[in-house]
Amino acid sequence: MLKWLSAVVSDRKGSIAILCSIIWKAGPAGIFSHTEVFSSNYNTLRQVFKYVATYTAHIPSYADIWGWVMASDFSLELNVEEIYLRMRQRIKGENRYMDGKTFSSASTLSKVVHNSLDNETHVHRGSCKVHTWPWQARLINQA
Repeated sequence: MLKWLSAVVSDRKGSIAILCSIIWKAGPAGIFSHTEVFSSNYNTLRQVFKYVATYTAHIPSYADIWGWVMASDFSLELNVEEIYLRMRQRIKGENRYMDGKTFSSASTLSKVVHNSLDNETHVHRGSCKVHTWPWQARLINQA
């Protein structure tokens, strides 16, 4: 569910900081389902990290659009050409699904979902338990 990325950075005085980034499979993100957990997962990460961005994809086996949240202490803004360049540097051959334009499109949310993310107030605190059913996952806050 979570993919952690980190980098250790040293400043000129020798201080060390750990910059963390995560990509979180954050739940259903369709027009009618995004308020189940996607919007609150987004808001929770927005409280912790300096930069937060989302992207979505239709997942037929989940019968809905699914959302991911990227969160980081460093900028997540990449233009289409930069995505193409990074993919060419890191992937041998051609990726059959993703390219710069596809990612740009996937990170564009509908007005309804975008407004919900902007207005979400719930923050997950304490322990959370993840229940997974064949058609979807739900995050149930136990706090």
